[in-house]
Amino acid sequence: MANLSNLSPDLLYPLSFIRRARGIPKLSFEEVDPQEIPDPYYSLLVHEGDMTSRLEAFHEDEIKVRKLSSSSDGKAYFREVVLHAENAQKATEYGAIEITLQNLEEELRTAVIEAQRPLGAILNEARIPYSSAPRAFLKIVPDNAIIDAFGSVEADYLYGRSNEITSYNGDIIARIVEILPSLEELS
Repeated sequence: MANLSNLSPDLLYPLSFIRRARGIPKLSFEEVDPQEIPDPYYSLLVHEGDMTSRLEAFHEDEIKVRKLSSSSDGKAYFREVVLHAENAQKATEYGAIEITLQNLEEELRTAVIEAQRPLGAILNEARIPYSSAPRAFLKIVPDNAIIDAFGSVEADYLYGRSNEITSYNGDIIARIVEILPSLEELS
């Protein structure tokens, strides 16, 4: 698989930004047509909703956040995370998010920075109207950082998406890169 990240550096943003800040090499990935994504990846990734709801339904468990790193400049909050099924303690997603703090109410900002629950769960619970628009679907070669985040990876590549969440008036709430573990680990 060619390292196409030089051709499309923004598709992995904010993950690319966080990895660069942590001194982690660029990921090898390619953008794929959603029709090329096999199930259950397809049903988990190819939609315009939030990943939290999809993952909770798929795993029949509440999804929680394990923060790997975070930073904030007061305007944006960045975090690299592993989402996991609470009761099964199974990793369900690795990714990174940039949240535009000024586009959230104060109590939501506090919940975001606490990093206990995914953004989708926070927005849904607060009944905040938003839209989710995948920017790209990705086929990613897992590297040491991803393998470490998941604990292990039994696949030559993983699937994910680059997504953007906007408010009802078009303000960007978040940019997200979401990568799912290998199929064997999803079962």
